[in-house]
Amino acid sequence: MPDDPVSWTEHRDGDVLTYTFANGLVARAEVAGKDDALRILPLTPIQAALLRRLAQQPTLTRAKRVFEPFAGSGVLGFMALHLGARSVDFLDVNPRAEVFQRWTAAANGSLSGTVRSLTADLRTYSPPEPYDLLLANPPFLPTPDCVPGTLTSNGGPDGNRLLALLMERLDAFLTPQGEALILLYQPARDGLPIFVQTFAEALAGRVVEFTALQRPLLSFATYRAAYERRYPAEQERIRQWAAALEAAHGPDLTVSYYLMRLGPRTALRRAASSKAVEVRFVDGSPEHLLTENDVDYIPVDGRRR
Repeated sequence: MPDDPVSWTEHRDGDVLTYTFANGLVARAEVAGKDDALRILPLTPIQAALLRRLAQQPTLTRAKRVFEPFAGSGVLGFMALHLGARSVDFLDVNPRAEVFQRWTAAANGSLSGTVRSLTADLRTYSPPEPYDLLLANPPFLPTPDCVPGTLTSNGGPDGNRLLALLMERLDAFLTPQGEALILLYQPARDGLPIFVQTFAEALAGRVVEFTALQRPLLSFATYRAAYERRYPAEQERIRQWAAALEAAHGPDLTVSYYLMRLGPRTALRRAASSKAVEVRFVDGSPEHLLTENDVDYIPVDGRRR
């Protein structure tokens, strides 16, 4: 879209992709098909949805201290800086991420905010103080234990293994008024992503807003079948994985990419019931959603080609 400030052009040099955004930001990543577990993931319409939300709601970032765990290229945090954030801390277990982040920081020398690039594990990272905004694109694909997936895709059997670390330490990472924008790929029951059920206690007292990023929603049976086609020798274990998810969350599950927004904490924080979690749904713009024609519509194990 010509008037979209976070649209980009892409230049390839070998395995490296350089993105130039309409609003002037420049960033780098690597090609999707690179056979390397430490590759820095390229941008897709999924990340674009989060970037667009930042551009459309500038008060989210203006003068804020921002944290981007699972940062990779760091494009989410750098966009926040471009939109007026005071500082951004990047965190990733992949040491190559820091190399790409330093290049982007140098290429955008006019950014006024401060940048820290940290190579560390989220389990052991202690922030100097809580942040105002958390931006995350974690490994989130529901992945059977018999399938390796990739470093940047495998979210455990329900897709929430890394998200659990964020939820366990949310108070350490966010101020009481802090917010989070997180990209997910979630099984859902009757339209409600299982994230809400799984983390009800941690979410109590927050408004949780979901925007589905693909249309139509994918049936979980279709997702399971895609795994079976890719790993025919593991068909029985894949079916056991699917049966366990359906036993835990009900039949007729769907799956979809979601952009999730966690609102500020309220006085209801310590309520033990999921009734204290207010869930809202926001429609995504049709021209920005993945459809059945998109290569990532059925992502399976993250090995994009």
